[in-house]
Amino acid sequence: MSKLSSVLKKTGIAVAAAAMLVTMGAGTVVTQAKTSLPVYKVSLAKKYTDHQKDKRMEASVKIPKVKITGTDGKVMKSESEKLNAAISSYQNKFIKDYKKDVADVKKGEKGNESLTSGYKVVTDNDKMFCLRIDTVIAMGGSQSYAKIFSVDKKSGKQITLKNLFKKGSGYIDRISDNIKEQMRAQMKADENVMYWIDDPEVAESNFDAIAADQSFYLNDKGNIVICFNEGDVGPMSMGCPSFEIPHKVVSDILK
Repeated sequence: MSKLSSVLKKTGIAVAAAAMLVTMGAGTVVTQAKTSLPVYKVSLAKKYTDHQKDKRMEASVKIPKVKITGTDGKVMKSESEKLNAAISSYQNKFIKDYKKDVADVKKGEKGNESLTSGYKVVTDNDKMFCLRIDTVIAMGGSQSYAKIFSVDKKSGKQITLKNLFKKGSGYIDRISDNIKEQMRAQMKADENVMYWIDDPEVAESNFDAIAADQSFYLNDKGNIVICFNEGDVGPMSMGCPSFEIPHKVVSDILK
């Protein structure tokens, strides 16, 4: 069994030398100095705020900075910079779109738009570090986005879902089929739950399969959690759905 398979099978993953305190948003992750693993420290790098009272436009975007310190006590500069560049690029796109919307609102008109974006650490174990960015754009209705930046703990390199599985494993179909089962079960148990699945009238909108680089993280049980943006697989009222994939579903195809 691979090391990753072993980790994913454990319940309540713990890092022997890491005692963490996670404060969301503008907070910082504090980790004990002595560790046999790289240390990931998260702090607030930049906060973009804007309030256009006359146009009814406002924004609050908290962009984090991750500092990766290797086991030798030296900062892994290249890895840290690449990760931070990817994070800031993602959030800056929302800021750019917001600024354009503000400029497009003519004098005397009301844009009625609100942009908020923040972050939190969702995984920090002996294999992976995952940072989640949640963004909401409210403009009449609202649109929510969930983006996970997943990093191999030791190398400091970003990874995608496919990096967890053997080549040619068919992980997309395996995970997608399990998600469909969960959707059907949730809808059967609660009439207020709705996903776009098994509806012949809107066949083109029905959920078919996850993307090869679908956002994901590992939860405290070591299971893969698949995340979707609002509106990806169901009505806006479902928010940003997530599905925990039981380890037994993928145990034989993990690297």
